[in-house]
Amino acid sequence: MSKNNAKNKPPEEKKKKQNLRNEHVLRTMNFLHSAAHQAPTISTATNMNSSLVRLKEKHTARLTPDLKRGMCSKCKVVLVPGNTARVRIRNSGGGQFRVVTCVVCGLSKRYLVGEESLKIENSPLFGNT
Repeated sequence: MSKNNAKNKPPEEKKKKQNLRNEHVLRTMNFLHSAAHQAPTISTATNMNSSLVRLKEKHTARLTPDLKRGMCSKCKVVLVPGNTARVRIRNSGGGQFRVVTCVVCGLSKRYLVGEESLKIENSPLFGNT
């Protein structure tokens, strides 16, 4: 007698099931991210971002650079320039850096200014639609 368990399934069927699960996780993460940006209060947005990070860690999914740069890694608040984030351009020996400082907790991150960062700065995340 053969048992009908996961070991007997063909690899294509396993991949199909895994892709459906990953698609659901990505859809949920995308919803949480967009809802956090439209949240009426900072605490609501912070809770949604915390849920997003927990979901990411549970399913070992990766966040895109614009998602990672759009929230503070320490306090999980949505970083909106002029509101919850201070953005400065600084010159250093290695080139120009965009320094993003969270107004809530004071954490600073430095990003090299180049073509990649220009794409991210022109995204809807930074208010340039």
